Amino acid sequence: MSAEERVVESAQRQVRTPEPLDMHIGQVLLRAGKLTESDIKRIVTMQSTREVRFGDAALSLGMVDRRDIQQALSLQFAYPYLRTGESPLSDELMTAYQPFSAQAEAMRKLRTELSMRWFGKHKTLAIVSAREAEGASAVASNLAIAFAQSGERTLLIDANFRTPRQHELFGLAAESGLSTVLVGRSSFDDALSPIDLFDNLSILCSGPIPPNPQELLARVSFSYVMETASEAFDIVLVDTPPLLEYADAQTIVARTGGCLLAMRRHATRVADVEQARVLLAPAAATLVGTVLCS
Repeated sequence: MSAEERVVESAQRQVRTPEPLDMHIGQVLLRAGKLTESDIKRIVTMQSTREVRFGDAALSLGMVDRRDIQQALSLQFAYPYLRTGESPLSDELMTAYQPFSAQAEAMRKLRTELSMRWFGKHKTLAIVSAREAEGASAVASNLAIAFAQSGERTLLIDANFRTPRQHELFGLAAESGLSTVLVGRSSFDDALSPIDLFDNLSILCSGPIPPNPQELLARVSFSYVMETASEAFDIVLVDTPPLLEYADAQTIVARTGGCLLAMRRHATRVADVEQARVLLAPAAATLVGTVLCS
């Protein structure tokens, strides 16, 4: 059986559905280990005598802090996020650690723009940059989390076989991934890494770095991977190598049909952006927009 046939065989993927959470804030805090059963009884007693909300009573008794309450409310409303030191995820993922920051709000605005301008009719989008270290990987990862937080079944594919970063950002092993799927060493399903906290988010890491990235991405099996991903997920984002340094990104963008260009403030040159636009033209892909990274 060919590698392409093995990819097609794995097309029917069951996406995880989140377990329902008890919507009472006390139970959320109990499950998180922030309160005990006896703590909850004391809080309820105070509620009955003072007519205050559960969270306010818990704060008044000094059993939790405001960050605990905020995180519990986020879980109640299916909007999970992390606290520093509680996860192997990199602190570069500000949508995961600081969802109420100005940077995260900017990412949500970008999510909204893309939803209206692109994802209404398409499912796949490449995140590109002109040169290395201009923010494409960070944009791709934070945008993937933002889409997952909104309830969209989201897949982030690391197709950067030159300097892959997504396994580092999400604290994942890289023994298998896109490269092993493309050569038939693993199935699409087996290579996926669901992110536990974000029920709607999965990562397809790059896998072992191959000696022939451009040739591997040009195979028909990569097209099958993109088709399979589009069937199983609502949103598929693809992290790519820099356009002006490798030809890989052109091949990837030709498969996704559209791209978002990441630029670094005080680093990306206007001439590089223009050259990137020229290189994208033969791929017949839509440049959906640009995002400026600090």
